[in-house]
Amino acid sequence: MAEAANEAELGRSRQAATPKEHLQHLLSIGWEPTSPLIQKYVRDNQLQRELDEWLSDRKA
Repeated sequence: MAEAANEAELGRSRQAATPKEHLQHLLSIGWEPTSPLIQKYVRDNQLQRELDEWLSDRKA
């Protein structure tokens, strides 16, 4: 029971997400692509191409 409470408090899904999926989720809920945390996440996970594609799709 304590484990379920901890997961709910953290707001984490029980499904594993790839770094790419997590980035897409963050951007879709309104995180700015230029925010320092998003930029750090992109660098740390080598997702620049994915971010560029997402930005390109938003402009089209």
